[in-house]
Amino acid sequence: METARIIIVGVGLHAKRIYIPQLFELAKDYPIKLFGVVELKSKEKDLREYFLKQNQPVGFIFTEPFYQKRLPLPLRQQLNQFVKVNKINGIIISTESTLHNVYADWALDVGLNILMDKPITARRDSVSDIKNAKGIYTDFQSLLVKYQRSQRIAKTMFGINTQRRYHPGFQQVSEAIKTMSHKSGCPITSTQSMHCDGEWRLPDEMVTEDYHTYKIGNGKVSHSGYHVIDSICNFYNSAFIPGKEADSVMLSTFFVQPNGLIHQLNSDDYENYFGKEYSKNRIFSDKYLKTEFKNYGEVDVTTMLSFCRKGVPIAISSLALIHNGFSRRTWYHTRPDRYKGNGRVKHEYHNIQQGPFQNIQIHSYQSKDDHSKNILDDINLGGNNHFDILTFKNPKFTHDNESLSKLNMEDLLKDSQMEFSSLAIEQSKKRVLLEFIRFITGLIEKPELKSNIESHDLPTKIMSGIYQSHVQFINKGNPLIKMSIL
Repeated sequence: METARIIIVGVGLHAKRIYIPQLFELAKDYPIKLFGVVELKSKEKDLREYFLKQNQPVGFIFTEPFYQKRLPLPLRQQLNQFVKVNKINGIIISTESTLHNVYADWALDVGLNILMDKPITARRDSVSDIKNAKGIYTDFQSLLVKYQRSQRIAKTMFGINTQRRYHPGFQQVSEAIKTMSHKSGCPITSTQSMHCDGEWRLPDEMVTEDYHTYKIGNGKVSHSGYHVIDSICNFYNSAFIPGKEADSVMLSTFFVQPNGLIHQLNSDDYENYFGKEYSKNRIFSDKYLKTEFKNYGEVDVTTMLSFCRKGVPIAISSLALIHNGFSRRTWYHTRPDRYKGNGRVKHEYHNIQQGPFQNIQIHSYQSKDDHSKNILDDINLGGNNHFDILTFKNPKFTHDNESLSKLNMEDLLKDSQMEFSSLAIEQSKKRVLLEFIRFITGLIEKPELKSNIESHDLPTKIMSGIYQSHVQFINKGNPLIKMSIL
């Protein structure tokens, strides 16, 4: 096997929690070497201490913040030399999402295999600038074209970390949709999807925090929202029937931004919740925040989509992306790890209709915010690993024995050989990384990849369309966006 010689760009909470520990774990079975990391100069002390504790020597490349569309020349030259000297063949891009496009563009120039966090591209001020809203998709197109051209020289992968594609529950649902489409000849006719972060971010934190920030003019859609958009598209594509596929999509969307939150809960409310601790530590007044928040990114989102064929709607979807939802946070001062352990709980729901023949529902609802330890009971409602699939069928026409069947996470974990001791969604992230390593080492080929860049045209186009709809609405225009999808 060829050795996977890796660099990581962006060593934040996600990389420290997922990529780096799993790389070291996979190195027990595969030839893997983490050669270097790229991070902001301001994080040098923290990063050096982190790897010293890991007892894993790596090379460090530090940079000042930048916002241009290409890597600054000194950084580009330094990275080019590092790649050449160390014979790097793979890069993990886990930096802030508006820099994904910049680092990916460079990685394609030097012929690296790429694993990148979602979304593929994001832009600052997407909620207020139509050029940037549209630019999300044009950036994707530029990367896709460059990637396809690079394949004439060498076969590489450009994987996107959309872990639901690797999750046994979502795989089960996609397969059931596909089976029913073959049995009945009926495509997807309707879907409803909801995802709630379960993280309570206080008003001052909207201004001061950089983790999944809202202050650069994008938000929930550019954070976890892309996973749900991608899931909707995968459900729809699983039921592909030639001659019945959509050729366009129409959508309209509405956002709640942070300035709306001030109308929901004001400073008097927060003082009631947190008492003197709030009034003593409060930084910004409501009056200031209402102005400051004007062009901040979206917190909650609702989008309606209509998939059309020859101008006729043939399937409808609703999408609810919620940040400001049920949380277990009861303390004022935020905790160091916002990724987990800050009162965060997740709720997720999908309802998929295939006409009169099949309805599949996914229910995944947590009630606890400590996900570090999991037991078998966590497969039940409110548990850390709760994930139920309810399937309703018309047995006479589909030739099934039962009208209702149910699978829970215990069934799914047994079939997938996953463990009960950790979250299934995090074990799915390991599968993403494993696929990346197996490709570089020559154990799998491109047709076996589940989330290569070519399969992300539709979700990226919808992501761009969601922002375009909002910008047109706030400019007193028509929020309806029409897009070709063939």
